[in-house]
Amino acid sequence: MFKTIIYSIFLFIGISVSAQEAKGINFQNVNLEEAKKIAQKENKLIFIDLFTTWCGPCKLMKKNTFPDEKLGEFFNEHFVNLAIDAENNKEGIELVKKFRITNYPSFLFLDGKGKLVQYDFGYYNAQQFLQVGNAVLQKSMTSKKPKSAMKAIDQVKGKMVGDKIKNFTAKDQFGESFSLNNQKQKIILVFIRGQWCPYCNQYVKDLQDLSPELQNKNAKLVIISPEKPEFIEKTIEKTNTKYTVLYDEGYKIAEAFDVLYTPDQKTLEFYNSKLKDDFANSRSDQSGRLPVSATFILNENKEITWRHFDPDYKVRASTVDILSQL
Repeated sequence: MFKTIIYSIFLFIGISVSAQEAKGINFQNVNLEEAKKIAQKENKLIFIDLFTTWCGPCKLMKKNTFPDEKLGEFFNEHFVNLAIDAENNKEGIELVKKFRITNYPSFLFLDGKGKLVQYDFGYYNAQQFLQVGNAVLQKSMTSKKPKSAMKAIDQVKGKMVGDKIKNFTAKDQFGESFSLNNQKQKIILVFIRGQWCPYCNQYVKDLQDLSPELQNKNAKLVIISPEKPEFIEKTIEKTNTKYTVLYDEGYKIAEAFDVLYTPDQKTLEFYNSKLKDDFANSRSDQSGRLPVSATFILNENKEITWRHFDPDYKVRASTVDILSQL
């Protein structure tokens, strides 16, 4: 009986320790070649913490930063994580020579083939290092996209009046499937950037003034958001909108209307630093792409009869102009 109690206590302690360790970044006990195979198989990047035993900031990263639960969730999902001694490990010594490392801790972010995506060094707290990881992931995903899919804002022109739109489907805020071909009335499509955008929220509020008029005009207003359902809920909470809001998963609708663009790197860094999770994790990927805040009116035959397209997100179609075109 006593042995059973002792065994249970040690088992409980072991489980507790494992649970605590699981909260932070999970550094795997594999070499770089094995890490490459895992990264390629699981479609991940490789993160290497290159440390020394005498380095104070290295110890602080290990004690204060890497155990952070939120940081661990992100890095464990997107990276194969390695911690390598730069001076007492053969592979670490080789990495120091290869990448000419002089500062510690050094952080190597590699792709599945071992090619350097980004290098960084020095002490970061958990929140700061999460931003570093986000930036690396976005940089990697952007480099994988074909050039034709990665347009700057001055390269997108939007579909033109007279263009016929092919059918698309998406889930609305209630989880119901929306199909363009099933709509028998005129459709007003409004693209927004997300619930983090104050201009979008105010515009959605302003659009409520149209609601009493739409039934008489045989028209339905539909809002297109690139954000996941949990973030669309925030849009609805902030605007009290009763309109249909569609999650444009994978940006398929935005691409079909040629309103999808990638902000420049400076803008992406600003959004990530200021908006954090509301920007980085709100969409179906980490590319940072956004739709131009455009408005299109489609007739019953799914042809564009009017549009408002302005790359300036502060300039939106007026409710007066929309009504006059129905």
